[in-house]
Amino acid sequence: MISRALTFFFFWAVFSNSMLAQKEELQPKPQVQLISRVQKDKILLRWALDQPLAWKRSNVSGFILEKFLYTENGVKLSRPKLLWKKPLRAAPLDTWRSIVEENNYAAIIAQALYGESFEVGGTEGTLADIVNTAAELEQRFSFSLLAADMNFEAAKKAAWGYVDTEVKANNKYVYRIRSAVAQEKMHIESSAVLVSLKDYRALPAPIHFQAIFGDKHAMLMWEYDMFKSIYTSYRIERSEDGTNFMPLSKEPLVNLNDKPDNPAKRMFYIDSLAKNDKTYYYRVQGITPFAERGTFSDTISGVGKPSLPFTPRISDFRFTDQPNEAVLYWEFPKEGEAVTQKFQLQRADADAGPFRVVVDSIAPDQRQVRFSELETSNYFSITAVGKDPRQKKTSFTTLIQPIDSMPPNPPIGLKGTIDSLGVVRFQWKPNEEKDLLGYRVFRGFQEKEEPAQLTKEPQYGNQFIDSVTVKNLNSKVYYYVVAVDKRYNASGFSEVLVLEKPDFIPPTAAVFSNYHIVEAGIELHWIPSSEQGAKHIILREQLGEKTPPTVIFESQEITTVFVDQNVQTNNTYRYRIKAVDKAGLESAPSSPITVQMLDLKSPKLIKDFQAHLDRENHYIELFWRAKSAQIAEYTIYKQKKDQPLSTWRILPSNSNSVVDQHLTPNEVYIYHIRATQTNGKYSNIKKIEVKF
Repeated sequence: MISRALTFFFFWAVFSNSMLAQKEELQPKPQVQLISRVQKDKILLRWALDQPLAWKRSNVSGFILEKFLYTENGVKLSRPKLLWKKPLRAAPLDTWRSIVEENNYAAIIAQALYGESFEVGGTEGTLADIVNTAAELEQRFSFSLLAADMNFEAAKKAAWGYVDTEVKANNKYVYRIRSAVAQEKMHIESSAVLVSLKDYRALPAPIHFQAIFGDKHAMLMWEYDMFKSIYTSYRIERSEDGTNFMPLSKEPLVNLNDKPDNPAKRMFYIDSLAKNDKTYYYRVQGITPFAERGTFSDTISGVGKPSLPFTPRISDFRFTDQPNEAVLYWEFPKEGEAVTQKFQLQRADADAGPFRVVVDSIAPDQRQVRFSELETSNYFSITAVGKDPRQKKTSFTTLIQPIDSMPPNPPIGLKGTIDSLGVVRFQWKPNEEKDLLGYRVFRGFQEKEEPAQLTKEPQYGNQFIDSVTVKNLNSKVYYYVVAVDKRYNASGFSEVLVLEKPDFIPPTAAVFSNYHIVEAGIELHWIPSSEQGAKHIILREQLGEKTPPTVIFESQEITTVFVDQNVQTNNTYRYRIKAVDKAGLESAPSSPITVQMLDLKSPKLIKDFQAHLDRENHYIELFWRAKSAQIAEYTIYKQKKDQPLSTWRILPSNSNSVVDQHLTPNEVYIYHIRATQTNGKYSNIKKIEVKF
């Protein structure tokens, strides 16, 4: 029997050593990790190895702590200055007696450092005992780290912590910790921290502290993930009067559910209560790896709630022939009637509540109830009330929605304003439908365009605020409102609300499109401004005169033609046109046109005016006949169709033909000929149109 046990132990040792060798190959290089905590007048340091074997060897060889000056009086040094170097080793075993007798965590550290064995369970001679023996180093390592987090004084005694009081407020220091193990035996990475007294921060209070009270118990929970870099353990205190608190456990609470691959977000603790009819008060406090205790959380309180053994369940519902009426059915064990006082039917508009009792005092043996006041959406639950009224069990909710395809009426009475900053405020009469959910608002900038929806979801209330750009070409804004009920049936559009924007933009300018010299005077044609309702003004000045331009036409009517009759033959006039909107803003004047008034009633000296077209040689030859004795010279004007004419040729009185070779194919040319008499007067004008 002994030989079989030794054989098993031998193979176990070989297997374990093989596994440890493979594990060491996969593991990264060991490192001594360093953290710091600043208090008002000192700096606390804690360090630990991250691998068991490196931990064991470092405990034998010790550590070297170095302090460097990084900044002095706020000025960064060119290179850190070494202030001191301290070799640190665990205190001798005979100095641990007093601290071990006072604190169990100190005893764990002392046992891990100096104990001959380190057992955590198992029966001698069993497989568990063999496993514990093989994993003893791992256990010493793990338990000592946990114990050091619980007792900073013991950590300092084990050479895993240090308190530096020789610090100045305006300086920054670098602390570096390294293992004293020789590099050739094991390469252990060092760590460093940069710290200053100005980094001091008060310890925070735990947040989101809550309690769920049940039957003689309370489940306490609070935020863990946010503060796990600050606190390693917690202390919960309870009070029966809200003033005198006592801790729930002698030792602080540690979250053992926090794992790298599945980090814990919250911390939980379940406390047993002696009574259900008594108020208990709780508060929680965090503890750092340096044994500092943080601020207490807010105090919460509650009372244990006795519970019924059964919970009702709504199984079905049926609509009746009556409008807005339904019968609800539920299930509940027959044996539960003996401890049940009554049932209650509760209703709410939303699944989240609030719920109110709509049918009370339903008999314990009843399993259905009729409800005749259904709204658009109805969430129902059934509550079983025990013989003790505090004992209640409520079913899950059930949604009942009567059929509703009738949309609400379109909103009416829209009215509103736009201020000078473009802020739009308008309102309408509220709809009276009971199942109204809200309103959707639409906007357009043109009367005939499809309006765009402004509200993503139906909004409550019969008012709306919008903003528009004032300085653009749209003078009006068009708003529509649609009502929506809780079934999302939508009404039609309301009547359009048309709002005038404040006018800060001058109207677009009108432009002259053409002119004609007629017997009555000069006929002007123009393209009006795009501004609706704009007034058009025509100004005229006579060239050669020093008088300012005068207004000869002013009208708000829709017209694009005006004949200037107050003109004299052979005078030259310059015309401009501008637009004025309702706000009195003027456009810039148009580009001017210059017109010479011809005497259309002049003597008919030119008898005939003809043209010969030669496309092959690319020319037009003009012919005419006239009484040459009265003529001093001829003036020929040329224009392309729909374009202003211009002087083309001035010929002597003995001419009766001229050739034009500056032509473009498929163009229509209009030629005018006029004779200037020897007395300076003009003859009649002959015109001919030629398509080349």
